[in-house]
Amino acid sequence: MIFFTQHEVDQWIEEDAPLLDLTSHLLGLDSQPARLTVTTRHPVRVTLTEEAARIFTTLGAEVTTVIPSGYDAATDECLLVVKGSAGTLHRGWKVAMNLLEHGCGVASRTAEMVALVRKVSAAPLLVTRKHPPGQKKILSKAILSGGAELHRAGLSETVLLFENHLNLIGGRRILPKALEALCSAACEKKITIECHDLAQAEQALSAGADAVQFDKVSADDLQEWCAALRHDYPRATLLVAGGLRMDNIQAYASCGVDGLVLSSVYHAPPADLAVEILPD
Repeated sequence: MIFFTQHEVDQWIEEDAPLLDLTSHLLGLDSQPARLTVTTRHPVRVTLTEEAARIFTTLGAEVTTVIPSGYDAATDECLLVVKGSAGTLHRGWKVAMNLLEHGCGVASRTAEMVALVRKVSAAPLLVTRKHPPGQKKILSKAILSGGAELHRAGLSETVLLFENHLNLIGGRRILPKALEALCSAACEKKITIECHDLAQAEQALSAGADAVQFDKVSADDLQEWCAALRHDYPRATLLVAGGLRMDNIQAYASCGVDGLVLSSVYHAPPADLAVEILPD
């Protein structure tokens, strides 16, 4: 699973409370013993509870209960229990809650989509890097907890030629020569070409590409194209991206692709979690 450095946890805390929780300080709560409990208001796929716990332990509190990432929690189920001074718990409260609610929302939506796909196909959900800057680790852990995989962890990881790359090197007509050089230099990598129709896919695969990624095509066209490509290029990897959502994911998954590339899970609503802080 994704690793977060202590520096990153420290930064989350410092961003919200660089000095102290002024309200708790003025109320004299700094040293009052208290207990914080996080519970669900609806079923959720759990994620980032380990990092939420680290927020509180970094502040000096004691975590007594933490439900692990990847667990399916029911309504009114306890995810986290923390003991410490009331001032400490208030200082970490909102940082941890923002992390949990946002992450669990994405993980839950991801798990729902994975479940829909599993009814019709074994193809994985591959979630793209279309996330706000600075949130890669948080959202990556959320989608992994939801049962999906990372499409491209970053530009340094994979070789994927988009239309804009092709525009700069002379277009698709020089793909045979370009792919010869790419396959030699990146001999450990698969070479993927973005395509918009069957003719482009056939040309890319005949030129030596290992995979094609169809972008913004209809499910009806995709099913026909996948059948044709499977016949002529049985070892090719076929992907589809662009516009994949809850309401159409099964249609695309039924087309015979090897992977479903999407980013819509990032726009899931936050989970609704309850926090209660009481004297201990």
